[in-house]
Amino acid sequence: MINLFINPVAAAMSQGGGLLAPLYWVFGKCMEFLLQLLGNQYFVAIIIFTVVTRVILLPINVRQQKTVAKTARLQPKIQKIQKKYPDPKDRMKLNEEMQELYAREGHNPMQMGCGPMVFQMVFLMGIIGIIYYPLSYIIGMSDLTNFTEELTAIMEGAGYSKNYLQLNVLAHWTELKDTLVAQLPALFTDDKVAAIEEYRQGLYLGNVDMTAIPTWKGGSIILIPIFAFLTSMASTVISTLIQKKNNPAQAKQMGSMLMMMLMMPFFSLYIAFKVPAAVGFYWIISNVVAVLQQLFIAKFYPPKKSQAKLMVENTIERRAREESIKRTK
Repeated sequence: MINLFINPVAAAMSQGGGLLAPLYWVFGKCMEFLLQLLGNQYFVAIIIFTVVTRVILLPINVRQQKTVAKTARLQPKIQKIQKKYPDPKDRMKLNEEMQELYAREGHNPMQMGCGPMVFQMVFLMGIIGIIYYPLSYIIGMSDLTNFTEELTAIMEGAGYSKNYLQLNVLAHWTELKDTLVAQLPALFTDDKVAAIEEYRQGLYLGNVDMTAIPTWKGGSIILIPIFAFLTSMASTVISTLIQKKNNPAQAKQMGSMLMMMLMMPFFSLYIAFKVPAAVGFYWIISNVVAVLQQLFIAKFYPPKKSQAKLMVENTIERRAREESIKRTK
């Protein structure tokens, strides 16, 4: 899991995104539009980008909540079937009756799967891509890959690693500008140089450079990993409390899952020290929006309310079928 955020990105830095290039291109165009619209306000653009992605995910989360409610409503019937076939040898009969139950009720338990998580990972990887590859996907230096070897040689000659290549160019732009323009004039044209300098101006939150990787001795930048941890912990705790309130019986069976959920804040803390501060900043905003989203769903789409609505809808559907059968006869 950790390698998902670190090694592939670092190893693929000279490849301009590799297989994820199309995703980065889409996200880069969206970010470029926001920066133009907001006057290069990088942090406001990140916040808006995060809120929009979370809003896009809201219908999926609401649908998942409704599926959870329907599963809870069917739980007595499911338990009845399970008691009917306690012998493992009757597993096939058990599965058949379960499938018949789901078919009668129009229920698909697979909708409770990891759909929202997959979408969140896609959005996270997209954000990480445009943070790591700003020259290619925001500044618009699409031909940068043609100069990778020359650019890498210049960076290594100046004592910088070839990993995080584009971020290193931004971070050390002041001392490298003259060399880069002189040796790679076809890449660093006047308009691209102006775009880079404008983009760099928006990368500072106070004295915190968003291209820098936080360290324990890095001054105020250390607040990024700390807030990433705290907001992740808040999201985990609130999610657990809501689950206990809505479904106490299922909450008692969440022991191992709860332990995994509590590990996520510490995972966030660790990762925030391995990636540029901009990634941690995105993570903080994402966690805050997630908390608000959880509270919104808990208030307006509580399982009990959803169950009551489902019972009414199922009753209406059943009576409609019965009336249809009577008319046919």
